[in-house]
Amino acid sequence: MDRERELMEFYFITSTEVDTHYHQNLEILYVIKGKMEIQIDDAVYHLKEGDFILVNANKRHAISTKGLFGARFVIDFHVLAEYMDTLQLMFWCNTVADKNDAYESMRKILDRMLRWYFEKGEKGGQLYLNALSFEAVFILVSNFMVKADDTRLHKENTQDRIRVAQIQNYIQANFQNQMSLNDLAEKLFLTNAYLSKYIKKHMGLTFGEYINNVRLFHAVDELLYSNKNITHIAMDNGFPNPAAFTKAFRDIHGLTPSEYRKEMKKPKDSGDEKYYREEKNQQKILEYLEYIELEEKQKAENYWECSADVEKYKSREQLWNKMANVGEAYSLLQSDVQSQILEIKRETGMVYARIWNLLSEQNSFDEKEGYNFRKLDLVLDFIVDNHMKPYIELGHKPGIFMYTPERTLVEKEQQERIYTYDVFTTIVEKLCLHLVNRYGLDEVESWIFEFWNNPQLHMVEADGEYYKYFEMIYRTLKEISPKIKVGGAGFVLGYETPLYKKIFDIWSKRNIHPDFLSFGSFQYVSFLESGRMYGQKSIDGHYIQNQVELLHKVMDETGFQISELHINEWNFTVSNRNVLNDSCGQGAYIIRNSINMEGKVDFMAYWHGLDVYSEYYDTDSILNGDSGIISRDGIRKPSFYAFQFLNKLQPSLIIKDEHCIVTTNGRDRYTLICHNYKKLSSKYVFTEEDKIKIEEQDLFVEDTESLDLKFRLKNVKDGNYLVKTSYINNENGDIQELWKKLEFEKKLSSEEIEYLKKKAIPSVEMKTIKVAKEVLEIESILKAQEIRLIEIQYRYGQD
Repeated sequence: MDRERELMEFYFITSTEVDTHYHQNLEILYVIKGKMEIQIDDAVYHLKEGDFILVNANKRHAISTKGLFGARFVIDFHVLAEYMDTLQLMFWCNTVADKNDAYESMRKILDRMLRWYFEKGEKGGQLYLNALSFEAVFILVSNFMVKADDTRLHKENTQDRIRVAQIQNYIQANFQNQMSLNDLAEKLFLTNAYLSKYIKKHMGLTFGEYINNVRLFHAVDELLYSNKNITHIAMDNGFPNPAAFTKAFRDIHGLTPSEYRKEMKKPKDSGDEKYYREEKNQQKILEYLEYIELEEKQKAENYWECSADVEKYKSREQLWNKMANVGEAYSLLQSDVQSQILEIKRETGMVYARIWNLLSEQNSFDEKEGYNFRKLDLVLDFIVDNHMKPYIELGHKPGIFMYTPERTLVEKEQQERIYTYDVFTTIVEKLCLHLVNRYGLDEVESWIFEFWNNPQLHMVEADGEYYKYFEMIYRTLKEISPKIKVGGAGFVLGYETPLYKKIFDIWSKRNIHPDFLSFGSFQYVSFLESGRMYGQKSIDGHYIQNQVELLHKVMDETGFQISELHINEWNFTVSNRNVLNDSCGQGAYIIRNSINMEGKVDFMAYWHGLDVYSEYYDTDSILNGDSGIISRDGIRKPSFYAFQFLNKLQPSLIIKDEHCIVTTNGRDRYTLICHNYKKLSSKYVFTEEDKIKIEEQDLFVEDTESLDLKFRLKNVKDGNYLVKTSYINNENGDIQELWKKLEFEKKLSSEEIEYLKKKAIPSVEMKTIKVAKEVLEIESILKAQEIRLIEIQYRYGQD
């Protein structure tokens, strides 16, 4: 009887060295004890106890070890391809070079598989082991599978995606026939040379390699599940003769088709050609797992206790999250933008207004007419007169409208040409002198200036124009005052990680360094494989925190240490049409990340302030899934109240943890903020962001359980305290739920919009509690995605 093909198998390994080899099946190498060095193509990784790495299909790799005891998990490429309905299976899973909460989930599953290997003989044991295999692969696919069609990775447009699909469909439909590159080129009206390069660039393989992969994919099934002879299998799957089939097969699998068929029909316990299982090491495995299990014991997820001594506190940085992304500078000349910015300032304590595109040709400079900063003066006057500070991006940022990372539909304006160095130098010099003369030195010294890494300036090259432009800006401003902060270069956390090391190496060797490094953070990551960039959505629950830790690691490796880090654009999505932006979950997301990142960076500015920033033809509803904290009609979203709550925190920190932060003024007043944020689920990874419906949001988070949260504050002065609680959840103040009651009507009257404005506010409760024995206890039940502000104040004369 033929052996059934399994999704995953694993083997214990103790081999000291494995020469360079490759295979089509994916493999995860897991170090239980000892050390392993693995070289994949040109990259070398050093794994220690607890580390694991996934080797992609057909990647040449070599292994050397020291005192190794580990496990090798082999994933059948063909079985996985059938489940995923694609041959484009690429993963970035490497605990040495990456950080993601999902690694811990994966490690727990792998450990459970190791334990259950020794229980597989028990009733149901093998069934459970198989279930764990599927769970492990599901975590891989949900968190670590990457693709190469993301517009943030390269400039591939809609036409490219259509052409790639045409190529794939043609080959799938004709692989059983003789087919040449010329046949496909004629069908697409392209030259052979152009098409050959195009396929290599967009699919990562040559035409011959790709068509052979498709043919072999189908041939393997027939080898295992039919009685056809080798010649018939070869001819039925498009190979010109058995010899060509045998060569292609051996190149991928290391065996001839006949040898492979025999090998796969052997009893399951016959072993592996390069590694071997040592069941005598069972005790070693069990000792390791017992140690791990002791480390993992914890309370149930739906209960959380926060205990702290209120006499132990430290000062908080007050300005680190007091910045808003306004948008293009001249949008501040619009009355609706001005009124909403003032509302944000009043309610969230915003101090810095981040603006860009100051030096556009139509507003401030013309080569024939010269300089005119009149409009810019109106913009900056508004900011300064209303007691805010400008955070100025001096480069030109194109206005890109995005439905999803893969689909950039429209650029709001064509990217302007880069000014020549001489022209830009003159503009910057004139501008800086104008600013200091108009607003005074003391005022301008409190402003912040940034210059982003426009790709046209080639920052990744040692002689890239970016450095010359940046250094000119730096010198010009520092000559006015050394106190003025100048930084760059607007990197994207996760996406541009592969570039950090090269750029930091270059920048560290130059004489002028920035006062701060600036970054954007959106939950997508990328990695470089064989010269090609691959990307993925990330559902990492601590994405920003983990990416900042990776950034520090690169800074340490390169010796490029900049004291200040600014994350001046952050959100979980770049999409302008994702309904989660308008949800209670977004408020919880903001609270959670603000708590986590306090003290880890010097500035954070949420992306972005106002929905009006990205209005387009389809903005015909009161909510459109944009990421502003105030809607086009001036309705406050849960994200707005998240920042309002954060603004009410006291100046000193007592404690912060996964679900809450506790602050004090040191004089018997305490302000607490807590949340029940729900992490995005794997369903989110596989769904286009603009296709999510408001009424289906619960399907895109891991669970919707409530959280029982208990605060226990010690050394609190005895007496009576007034406790005021404000909260937003899907039953109280949620604009989406309120709109749902109006059946998501698009054409609302001004009266109906005003009704929603008044209803979309936090619920408030007040009570008095008595503290005895210097212990204050408060317990709250938080619904899924709820945010809660608790203000506690001592009541004098009410004992």
